[in-house]
Amino acid sequence: MVGIDSDLIEELRTEAIDTVEDRLTNLQEAVRDYKAGVIQSEETLALVRLEAHSLKAVAASFDMKALKVLSHRFEDYFYNVAELHFDNCRDILFFVDRMSESLDAFINKREMDVTNLMRTLPNKGGFEVGDIQVAEVEVMLVMEPGIATKIVTRELLECGYRMINVASTMDAIQLVPAMRPDAVIVSRVMPELTGIDLACALKAMPTTRDIPVALIASDKTGLKDLPESVPVLRKGADFADDVADVFMKLGIL
Repeated sequence: MVGIDSDLIEELRTEAIDTVEDRLTNLQEAVRDYKAGVIQSEETLALVRLEAHSLKAVAASFDMKALKVLSHRFEDYFYNVAELHFDNCRDILFFVDRMSESLDAFINKREMDVTNLMRTLPNKGGFEVGDIQVAEVEVMLVMEPGIATKIVTRELLECGYRMINVASTMDAIQLVPAMRPDAVIVSRVMPELTGIDLACALKAMPTTRDIPVALIASDKTGLKDLPESVPVLRKGADFADDVADVFMKLGIL
């Protein structure tokens, strides 16, 4: 029975590896066909998004830790991309190369430290923020997708921060230890775990308690369970300035 289970696990592992290799090849071919004019921007973008989501699902189902983090960042890169450009193609191929490296590490059962790798990945596409100099400060924004999230993301990008969007507090608990952003900003109102729950969890875990966390809330009532080290931010005209003030107090800037 043990032998049968081992054979099945190995077969599933091989299928997962083959699936990832196929997806990465599909991404390379999509970029090649787009550059050659065989397919247009809209179709290419749809194909890339589909492959990105598939990679994320395979990586999560078979616990490919490095690939799971990279595929999340890859999918997040297209968060606001409405039309594909050649610059995006360059970034896609960069992601493909890094994901290929993570697959090779998985095949050879070698641990891959993705924390430093995160800093080399392209910043989020699709936002026109002018001639802003991007700082080496990575901010994870944990908010549900929507107009408010896009506004907050744009404001932070315009300040020069490198942005990571995460739509679920449960996902954030898994991603923060691997990505190790310079700061986590979480909305108070979230499904599953609330923003306060996430802040408490991150501050309680030895691996994440030194990562600064800030909470976005409409007011300061009902925050008795929020750790004292977690400042509160309010959306509005002064949001970006308030973030900068908080980051300076936390020693990020």
